[in-house]
Amino acid sequence: MLFPFSMLLTRLEGEIGPLAMAAGLLQFPLYGALVGRAVAVKTDRVVFFAAAMHLVAVLACFSGLLPDLS
Repeated sequence: MLFPFSMLLTRLEGEIGPLAMAAGLLQFPLYGALVGRAVAVKTDRVVFFAAAMHLVAVLACFSGLLPDLS
């Protein structure tokens, strides 16, 4: 649930490779930058959009899109 974009990238790479690692490492700093910018500009539209994209990615991860590797 915390790193859905990294998990979705495993469909392309076949494993948690460098691209998925980079996405995972950058995800929360980018979220923080978005929230900081939204507070500074006094708008919340971008934060809601990012939250919606995160939720869609989480739902995609749990929908069976990713193969079970166990």
